[in-house]
Amino acid sequence: MTLAGATYGFVLASVLVMAAAATAVFWSRSDAAIDEALDAAVRTRTSAAGEIFARELHGDWVDLGYLAQAAGQADLDGIGALMDGMRGDGTRISWIGFAGVDGKVIAASDGLLAGADVSQRPWFRNGLRSGFAGDLHEAVLLAQKLRPEGGDPLRFIDLALPVRTPAGDVIGVVAMHIDAAWAEQMLAETGGMLGIDLYLISNDGTVVMSSGGGAPGTGELRLLSAARAGTETAGRETWPDGRQYFTTLVPNVAYADLPSFGWRLAGRIDATTFRPGLHTLLGSAALAVAVALAALAVLSVLFVRIFIYPVSVLSANADTLASGADIYPPENGSSREVAQLSGALARLQARRTARASRTAT
Repeated sequence: MTLAGATYGFVLASVLVMAAAATAVFWSRSDAAIDEALDAAVRTRTSAAGEIFARELHGDWVDLGYLAQAAGQADLDGIGALMDGMRGDGTRISWIGFAGVDGKVIAASDGLLAGADVSQRPWFRNGLRSGFAGDLHEAVLLAQKLRPEGGDPLRFIDLALPVRTPAGDVIGVVAMHIDAAWAEQMLAETGGMLGIDLYLISNDGTVVMSSGGGAPGTGELRLLSAARAGTETAGRETWPDGRQYFTTLVPNVAYADLPSFGWRLAGRIDATTFRPGLHTLLGSAALAVAVALAALAVLSVLFVRIFIYPVSVLSANADTLASGADIYPPENGSSREVAQLSGALARLQARRTARASRTAT
């Protein structure tokens, strides 16, 4: 093997070893880095989704507080008009009512359930004591009045507040029934905006609504157990569709002074979410490596040409001198060693020429 060949071989072997080591480190760390990024992303996005969802409901809670204050002034005509304005077209709030302490509805939006007895409804019993937020439930009294014939059962979320006079005496309860279909649509839009699937879970571990993708199955025991315990958790889960997701659980969906519904919010993000970005990064890295290899090849050729080639020339010159040829080596100062070798060969040739001249005389 020539010295130039040995140099090229050394450079190639070094590149292969470094490339293998870098690839091994990259692949071992890329999965860990992606897992860490997914874990942080699903935690942050699910927390944000829970706050967005609760903040929307808190707006209704603020409106209900204003209604309770107005109802305490005993202006029933004005209360009815105010309820109709708050209800709007009914797509978000299905019913708003004011019931006296005896459980009889005194005033309601569009007059629905006026005079009805709601004393056994959970929102009324709890609303007499303090602010109340009720979990998702099917309509009872309003089912026949609001549900189209043959339509799906209506489901509501309840908000209720006691009505107090300026003296502080409780004279009734004001309540809102928020349409669950609207809440589920908002949850779906929030999940789509944040790029995650969301599951609203009651305190007994039941999924009450989701943003899409289906409810968790029995294979998600850890997720459901955490929901029942009310603790925060995160990690990689295999869901019923056979795909892996990173999931997290926000133990309490709340905002400001909004009463607790007892909800937990589970969020999941596909474990392959960041893979396209990784492939783009790999493409960029491959291009950078190709450019670096091209530069290394050019530099290697220049190195051989400047520093190795003169040694090869001197080696051939030394072999020619050893054969008895009367030639002098070329002068080359590419490196100290080449200059020393060239000078040594020149001195040897000069001495041999001088000896030959003395012998001839």
